[in-house]
Amino acid sequence: MQKTYIVERDGYHISGEIYLPDDLKGRYPIVIMAHGFGGSREGTRPYAEMLVREGIGCYIFDFCGGGLSSKSDGKMTEMSVLTESEDIEAVIENIRKAPFADRKNIFLMGESQGGVASTIAAAQSPGEIRAMVLLYPAYILFDDAKRKYPKKEMIEDSTTVFGLPVGRKYYEDAFSLDIHDCMKKYHGNVLILHGNVDQVVPMSYSIDARKKFPAAKIIQITDAGHVFYGKEVVKAGREMISFIQENVD
Repeated sequence: MQKTYIVERDGYHISGEIYLPDDLKGRYPIVIMAHGFGGSREGTRPYAEMLVREGIGCYIFDFCGGGLSSKSDGKMTEMSVLTESEDIEAVIENIRKAPFADRKNIFLMGESQGGVASTIAAAQSPGEIRAMVLLYPAYILFDDAKRKYPKKEMIEDSTTVFGLPVGRKYYEDAFSLDIHDCMKKYHGNVLILHGNVDQVVPMSYSIDARKKFPAAKIIQITDAGHVFYGKEVVKAGREMISFIQENVD
């Protein structure tokens, strides 16, 4: 079963869809899936379709200002990793209260920048997140910010990232955050899936993250770049399903 499901955060409407097994018996583990920079929930839909066939519920959504095709409120120039983590926190709070959700088994999954936002959200409420799956998480964005603006006072009111518009908040929030501190605060199991030929986010960032998280492991997707396609999606989906099934309480 799949249906539109709207969550509200500070007056903004987050547009999403809930995927639930067709038998609709009781409560289900739910995976909250966060898309990457400039994208939309379409990037996470293939994983939701795979997981729901295994009896795992999923929530896919568009970040507020998350991309030019986002169906949620907000503009890209208002977006940052912190606004995205706030979106995820609002979704967690809503889903945990839903009659279809097993509140002991709420998982996060994030792609690229969505993986960074998921890490921040998990650090805010670590006891509420059973485990987390990160696909090529874009921890490089903090170094990228400092390379672009060596000093905080150099940040411009508007600029572009990968050709897409972002505002001052995008960089100011990146400067304000210690992502390694967020990693250390989350003690649940973490699975990182990363392509070994990723040119956007080198795998070294995930190797470093594995050391910072108290309980993380990495699975390398051979010959995959940044974003998975075709057989890579199938491989990542299978690893995700196994990991979630192992971690359901």
